[in-house]
Order: sequence, then C-alpha cells, then structure tokens
Amino acid sequence: AKRKNWRTLRKNSLTLQLKDVITLETKLPFNRKRKMAGNWRGEGKQDFRGQPGRVFTAKRPMQHDGEPFRMEIQSGCTGRVIGRGGSKIREIQDQCNVHLRVDKTTMDSGVVVVEIQGDASGIDMAKRMINDVVNEHSNQQENGQRMRQDRNFGDNRRDRPQKSYYNGGSDRQAQFQDAPQNAPQQDFQLIDWNSVNEAQDKLQKEKLKTLPPLIKQFYEEHPEVSSLTSDQIIEFRKSNNNIMVDRTFAKDSSDNVDIPKPIFKFEHCFSAYPDIMEEIKKQGFEKPSPIQCQAWPILMSGEDLIGIAQTGSGKTLAFLLPGMIHTELQPIPRSERGGPNVLVMAPTRELALQIRDEVAKYHFRGMKSVCVYGGGSTKEQIQTVERGVEIVIATPGRLNDLVARGTIDVSSITYLVLDEADRMLDMGFEPQIRKILLDVRPDRQTIMTSATWPPGVRRLAQSYMNNPIQVYVGTLDLAAVHSVSQNVEIVDENEKYDRIQQFVQDMTPKDKAIIFCGKKARADELASELCMVGYNCQVIHGDREQADREKAVQDIKSGYVRILVATDVASRGLDIEDITHVVNYDFPKNMEEYVHRVGRTGRAGRTGTSLSLLTRKDWGSAAELIKILEEADQDVPDELRSMADRFSAMKERRDNERAAAFGGGGGGDRRSQGRRYN
Repeated sequence: AKRKNWRTLRKNSLTLQLKDVITLETKLPFNRKRKMAGNWRGEGKQDFRGQPGRVFTAKRPMQHDGEPFRMEIQSGCTGRVIGRGGSKIREIQDQCNVHLRVDKTTMDSGVVVVEIQGDASGIDMAKRMINDVVNEHSNQQENGQRMRQDRNFGDNRRDRPQKSYYNGGSDRQAQFQDAPQNAPQQDFQLIDWNSVNEAQDKLQKEKLKTLPPLIKQFYEEHPEVSSLTSDQIIEFRKSNNNIMVDRTFAKDSSDNVDIPKPIFKFEHCFSAYPDIMEEIKKQGFEKPSPIQCQAWPILMSGEDLIGIAQTGSGKTLAFLLPGMIHTELQPIPRSERGGPNVLVMAPTRELALQIRDEVAKYHFRGMKSVCVYGGGSTKEQIQTVERGVEIVIATPGRLNDLVARGTIDVSSITYLVLDEADRMLDMGFEPQIRKILLDVRPDRQTIMTSATWPPGVRRLAQSYMNNPIQVYVGTLDLAAVHSVSQNVEIVDENEKYDRIQQFVQDMTPKDKAIIFCGKKARADELASELCMVGYNCQVIHGDREQADREKAVQDIKSGYVRILVATDVASRGLDIEDITHVVNYDFPKNMEEYVHRVGRTGRAGRTGTSLSLLTRKDWGSAAELIKILEEADQDVPDELRSMADRFSAMKERRDNERAAAFGGGGGGDRRSQGRRYN
C-alpha cells in the first residue's frame, strides 16, 4: 500500500511540473518563445554565452540580371575576401542579396576572378564591400613596409637578384582598384632594381660618414715572412695539415694574389706587442697552430675571414688576439666610443663560457669582457655591461634581449665573430643573427668559424661578409681527428648498460670520460645508475639549471669526478684537455655530431679513445661511419660492413618496389599502389 501511494504521488508531481511548463510557455511573448525553441543543431536558442543563436530568416528572392559580373582582385587578398571559415563572403552575400563565386584557377598568375550574380544594386554594393576589404589589406601592407624600412643601416643587399621577391605589391593593388572593372588588363612597369640598389648604396655611404672612423689594417710583414718564395709557402701549407686558402667568392684565380703569406713564429705578428707575447709565453705555447699561422696575418690586415677547421685546432685564439689589437688601436679613446668594439656570438652557453675563460687568460691593457647568456643572472650581466666592457661574448637569444632593452648598443661593434656558425644555424638561430646584424655598422670586420661548410653557412657569409678569405685546415670532407683511436661495437639495446659498466670498471685512475646520450632523460637515468653502483659522476644537459651545468663542468675539469654523462649540448665548445675517452652510448643522429663528440678527446697534442655502441636502429649511419673510419686509418669491424650492406640492399629493394607500385603501367590495382612497405 505504501509503495502504491508513493507511485501515485510521484506521477501527480510530474504531471504538475509538466502543466507548469506548458502554462509558462503560453504566457511568454512570441519572440521569447522563438529563442527557446531550438532545433537539434542548436539553431534559434541562446548559446552558452547567453548570446542569440543562429536564427534563419527567409531571404529575399535573388534577381539575376543576365550574365554574372566578373571583377579581378590580387591573389594575396583572396583570404580576406573569403574570411575565416567563409564568414566574409557569407556576410557580403547576405547583405547584398547576391551570390559570389571565387575562381582560383588563375591564382598562379597573381590574379583571382570573383563572379557576382544578382541584381544591379546588389552587384554595386558587393563591389564596394570587396574593394573596402582589398583597400584595407593594401594599407596594412604599406604600413608594414614603412615600419620595416625604419632601421639604422637597412638590410644587406649584396648579390641581390634583379627581381622582386614579392608578388605584385601595393602599387599593383592600387592599379587593380582604380582601373575600370571591365577594362582589359594593362602591363605593369617593372621595378628598376639597379636604381634601388644604387640609392641604397648612396644612403649607406651617407650614414657611414656620420660614424666614427674605423681602422682595420695593423699588419706589418716580418722580413722572414717576406723572404718566403711561392714554393716555400706551398710546402709550408701542405706540411701544416694541408692548409688551403682562397677568396671564397672570387670570380677567377687573379683575386687570390693579395692573400697574406703565413707566419711560423709568434714574433712575426706580435713582436710590436710585448704584453701579448708575455701572455702567450705564460700559456706555454711553442709555435702557432696551423689555423693561427694563416689566420693572424689575414685578420691583422683587416680582411674578413672564414675559418674552417676541426675542433681543438686553436680557432678561438686565432680570432681573439687580433680582436684585442683591433680594439686598442682605434683612433677614438675607448671611453668615448659609446659601447663595445668586439662581439663574439656562440651557439651554446658552454661555448660562450669557454670563450670567456680564454679571454680571461690574456690580459691586454686593461680590457674588460662580459659573457651574456640565457640562464645566467640578467641583473648581473646588465650591471657588468653598464660598468663598461670592450668585448661581449653572447648567445643570440640573450643578446637580442639586451639589445631590445637598450643595454647593449651594437652599432659600436667593429669586430664581429660568429663562432661555430654551422651549429648556430642547426639550432635555428639564423633569424636572431640576421636581426642583430641589421644594426651593426656595415664596414665592420667579420669573422666566421665553422667545422663544416654547409650551404646555410655559405649563404650567411655571402650576405654579410665583404670578399672574405677562406682558410680551411685538413679537408672539407667530414673527418674525425686522427689523434683519436675510434672503436665501434654492435650490440643489442638491452646490452648497452652492461657494456658501459664494464668500460667504467676498466678505467684507470688517470682516465676521464664523457658518455654521450641521445636524450636528457636517458642521461639522468644512466648517471643515476652509475652513482648507485658506486661510480661518482656528473650529468649535463639543457634542462639543468645553469649553476648545475657550470658545477658539472668544473667537477670534471678539477678531477672531482672522472665521468661526465652528457647530451649533445657538450659536443661543442667544451674544452677539457685531459679527457681520455669519449663513449657514444646512443649513436648521434648525424655524422657531424659524431665528429664533434669524438673531438672532445685527443686535444692539445694528446691522444684519446672513442667507443661507439651501435644497435640495429643505427644501421642507416653505418656507411658514412665506415668512410670516416677509413679516412682516419681505423679498423672497420666486419659486422659494421655487413650492417651497411644490409641497409643498402634494403634501401634499393624499397626503391624498386616503390617504383613498381607508383610507376607507369596502366593503373592497376589501387590498393597495391597505395601499399606501404615497412
């Protein structure tokens, strides 16, 4: 009885609630009821923001006056006329009661045809709305071009092709807008880029007149160097690791006549600077390195230089000492120059700090330097700059920040160095580099160092250097240093840790090793495993705090730890002379990184050993690794050759299958053509 009464009460309650809703609905005004009556698409009712939803009303019947009207717009304006998700074109159709169709088949020619179907008044109104959209786009483009032209020295336009990089331009848009819609298309006047370049040269010369005078020539050839014959110079360069010198962008061999001769003693360049000679003697150097023999006379002569040499070849000192002399001998006193004279850009914090330490070794007439990099104290770096410095060592990101703040004025830079330029481009720093160079005076002396000579570095040199001399030591082919014994082992992935543990057990008390891993988490994991079994080690990668990274480098240098686990952040710029072993726990993704990793040992005249663990997933690198091993007269394991052969056969088989699947032959089964091969 109780259950029956409960059911009756519940039924009566629901009936009352339903009656209340029906009564409320009948009392609401008509427009209120319409907002509540939404369909299954949510059309006609309020959205989640309380705004009216889409309410579709009956359109006026569209009247067609014969053929559709056609008007041309520039292809760059197509997106604005259509609008996001077609919103703009729907708005024009609704307001003008017309039908629009955009014909994109002519887009390759820079023009798009818009067809307007409707009555005469609607067509006129639609034309006005479309022209308003096009005019707004044109004005924004002109304003953007005007803002980009407001630069200290303008962009570099050396070797600029005689054509426009932009499709049309604001002038062309204006001609489209002002011309009668049905008039035949007119020929447009081409821009005379020779006149533009001449005007830019004239403007640049006028700006140079307002800059302080710049002296770049400080070299006086020593009598011992002057007496060298052509045959002696050729023999000297060949015996010093095959030094090769030429004008990078020379049109013929006659342009190479004025290249300075190499030196073979420190006194040949620095006899007039006894304080520099004293600092060199303190470091214990007996003679210049091959890159220094040729680079010093070139830089002291004021020439732009591209130095291509392997890691550990003395490139840092090759550009550092001439930069100090360049700074000291400028005609305007240092206190009146308004900013630093030397700027050295490096790709990583470790390399920047390494250059800073190298600068600190050579005290020359009270010159001060600062190293600015991400992760360091911005406040301290700004305070150091404001106290006055002559040399700035920086990573591109932090340098851009300080230039934007107005802390560093790069317009005073007269000696610019791009160290490890290939690495900076690999890391995506090219936009930051180009942004900085816009504000550096164009008659500066520019030095670029690199371990390789890829197209990106060549393009950068062609844009921002003035007839540079290229000095490369050894070969331009990828090659590891010959002072390193390179060992390769083929293992399974689950065997790597046991092999590393065995390697660490075999280390002598005097050995130091860097173990390279492919990922940050992998490096942390390996370092933790080694520490848990009693091997003291440090780890360095990009996610560690800067103070921890510096502490790790200091610990391995001092000998507090003998094992450093690292990612590729340590493959360049980490100069620890007594590293005896390098281990590739994870093989690098490209052979350039392999060369730089191996180059961390066998430095400063010492020998070293490398061990690389390869798994099946690394078989794509086997062929290139064999070339490097053979070039350095190293033993090549038979298993590595077999791996390279298997990869080559697999690649050839896939190429043949792909050619058979997608080649000619009358179509065939679509499913077989789209098949993937794993």
